[in-house]
Amino acid sequence: MKSKKKASRNLVTWPIDKLPINFPDGVRKLYEKNYIKNRKKYTFWIDKVGENCCEDIDWWMTLPSYRNPYYSNILNYMTVIDTLNQLKKKRIKIITHSKSMSEIINQKFRTNKINVYVKKKLTFFIVVKSLFSSIIFQTILYCFINIFVKKKKINKKNKIIIIDKFVTLRKKQNLNFYKPFEDTKEIKNFIVPSFVFRSLNFVDLKNVMIELLKKENNYIFKEHYLKIQDLLFAFFHILRRKKFVNRKYDYKKNDISKLIKEEILNFNDFKSIHTGILNYLFFKRAADKKLNLIKSINWFENQIVDKGWNLGFRKFFSKIEKNSYGYQDFNKHYNLISNSPSRLEYNSKVTPEKIVIISKLFKKITKEFFFSQKLILEKSWRFKKIINNKLSSIQMSKRNKITLILCGLKHIDEELIKLTINSCLLDNKIKIYVKPHPILDISYIISKTKMPKNFILYNGNLQKLLQESLISITAGPSSALLESFYLKTFIILPNIESGTEENAKIFNLNRSQFAIINNSKELTKTIKSLI
Repeated sequence: MKSKKKASRNLVTWPIDKLPINFPDGVRKLYEKNYIKNRKKYTFWIDKVGENCCEDIDWWMTLPSYRNPYYSNILNYMTVIDTLNQLKKKRIKIITHSKSMSEIINQKFRTNKINVYVKKKLTFFIVVKSLFSSIIFQTILYCFINIFVKKKKINKKNKIIIIDKFVTLRKKQNLNFYKPFEDTKEIKNFIVPSFVFRSLNFVDLKNVMIELLKKENNYIFKEHYLKIQDLLFAFFHILRRKKFVNRKYDYKKNDISKLIKEEILNFNDFKSIHTGILNYLFFKRAADKKLNLIKSINWFENQIVDKGWNLGFRKFFSKIEKNSYGYQDFNKHYNLISNSPSRLEYNSKVTPEKIVIISKLFKKITKEFFFSQKLILEKSWRFKKIINNKLSSIQMSKRNKITLILCGLKHIDEELIKLTINSCLLDNKIKIYVKPHPILDISYIISKTKMPKNFILYNGNLQKLLQESLISITAGPSSALLESFYLKTFIILPNIESGTEENAKIFNLNRSQFAIINNSKELTKTIKSLI
C-alpha cells in the first residue's frame, strides 16, 4: 500500500498540448532549454523537407510550412521528444490530443515508466465545417462584388503600386495600417483588401463597401479579376494537399510521418488557405490584363495569405520582383517564429525582397533564420503618437492604474485572465483594468457575471489607459509590450509560454523595468511592491 502511494507521488503528469505554464516545474525547465535550442533546428528542418515542393503554391498553404507554433504543434512535439530523452528514469503520464504523437512516444520510449493517454478531438467535423464556411464566404464575397460593385477603370499607361491590406468589420481597426499614399500623374496607388470577417451577411458587407468606396479610398478588388475557375482551384486545395502526406518525414532518426500527415490533413484555416491561393491567382490575372505594376507592398506577417501574395507578385511580375516590400509596423514576439523569414521562403519568393521594420531592436530577430534578408528601417506610422509621447513628471507621478492587455489568442488570454482574477480575489484592494483584443470578444472566455468587481472591463483607447497606468500585464503576440515599453509602464510578464525572458531581451529591458511571474501569488506580491 505504501509503495503504491509513493509511486503515485512520484508520478509526473504532463499535458503536452497545453501551454508551458501548465507543465510540471522540473519538466518545464528542461523543456524551455530544449525549446530555445530547437527554434533554428526546427526552421532549418522545415526548409529541408520543403525543398522538393517549394515551387508548389499548395505546399505553402499547409500547416508544416507555416512555422507558426500557435497553430502547428511540430516544434512543441520535437521539444517534447528531446525532453523525454532526458527524463527516461521518471514515471510520466503524458496527455495529448494527437494519436500520432502518442504512437511515436510509445514506440520510442517502450517502458512502463512513460504512459500516454489520448484525449481525442472531433477534428473531421471541424475541418468539414471550416471548409464549407470558407467556401460560402468566398462565394458570397465574389458574387456581391461582381454584381454590386463597379470595377474601377485603370489606365494601363499608369504605373501602379499595389498595396495589401486586411479589412475587418471594425472601422477603427481598418485605420492606421499605412501612412497616406499620394498619387502622382504617372504613379497610382491601389489598395487590394483581404476581408477578415468572423461571419458574413449582406448588411455588414454593404456597410464595409460604402466605407471602402469613398473617393479618398483608392481600393480595387481582386474579385473583379478572378474567374470562377480560380475559386474552384482554391476550394480543391483540400484534395491536392494529400500529395504531401505520402512522403517520409524523419526528425533525429525518428519517423514522424504520421504526425506530419495529421497536421496537414487536420489544418482547418480554410479562409486563410483560400485567400492565400486567390491572392496568388490575382497576380496571374493582373499580368494577363497587362496591368503596369511597378511595386508591391505587403502587410507582412508571413502568414499563408502573405505567401500567396508575394509568390504571385514575384512570379507573374518577375521583371520587377525585386520591388516587393514587406511592411512590419508592429512588435516582434519571440514565439511568433513565422514572422522571421527562412532561407527557403526567401529563395522560393514567398516572402518579400525587402522588409520594413520600425526599430533597430527588431533587426536581430528578423534576420534570425536568414541573415541575408534585406531590411529597411523606417519610423512607425501606427505608433508615432506613443513613440513621440513625453509624459511630464507630474503625469508620471499621477499614474496609478494596473492594466491587463489581452493578445487575442484564446488559450493565452484564458491563462492571463485566470492569473489576474485570482490575484483580484487574493487582494480585493487590487484593481485591474482589462483591455480585450479587438479580434477576440472577452465573452468567449468569461462572462461578465464571473468577473470580480475589482476586475474592470475597459473598451476605450489603450494608449490613453496606458498613459494613466503604473503597471501593465501582458503576454502573447501583440503590440502591447511595445506600447508599454514606449509609455514607460512597469511591465509584468506572466511566464505563460516558453521564451518569456527572451521577449524582455528583445527590448533590452533591465530588471527595474519588468518582472516575470509564474502564478497569482507572485503577481499579487509584485503588484503590492509597486503600488
